[in-house]
Amino acid sequence: MRRTGPVLTAVLLLVVSAACSSAPPSPPRDTRPLGAMTAEPLACDGLISARTLRIVVGALPILTTTTGLPDKHLPKGRRYTSCAVKVADAREWALYVGLADPFRGTPRELSDTMAFDKGRPLPEELGPGYSATVPDGKEPAFAYVYGWTPGHERLLSIRIVLGPARDSEADAVELFRYLKPIMLTPEKSR
Repeated sequence: MRRTGPVLTAVLLLVVSAACSSAPPSPPRDTRPLGAMTAEPLACDGLISARTLRIVVGALPILTTTTGLPDKHLPKGRRYTSCAVKVADAREWALYVGLADPFRGTPRELSDTMAFDKGRPLPEELGPGYSATVPDGKEPAFAYVYGWTPGHERLLSIRIVLGPARDSEADAVELFRYLKPIMLTPEKSR
């Protein structure tokens, strides 16, 4: 006597339960451009549009902390130290923009870090510098850009904790594209 009916029913139940327990589909990727980086209201001591930051971190509201306010006698952004953006109630900063002025590292350290993180050189018009994404093996995963002046006097860094729906490395590069002329231009006389 063959018992194919109960076996077939059991197999169908397993298939249906597996299909029901699979992960929901990922939300569609957010490909909106970052928009006008100078649009009001501004955050990070008036350097970046709060709307742009909300697109990058993917949530509302945002809190920002800025250190090292710019000296009004120098070009905009000089003596700026850092800005950190946090999504309310999150433990980690979602975005960090820092300026090391002077940069105390060495070209060799930058090269070694780029190799270790499998970084990619910035587009020629933005260099010298590179971008990289640090994968899930480190908590939290993040994307970043390091860009510097030709003589390595100053280093601008942008770090974005990876979000599920955006290309954080591309966002970091676009923020760098906007901030480079402000933060890494040669110092002008007072």
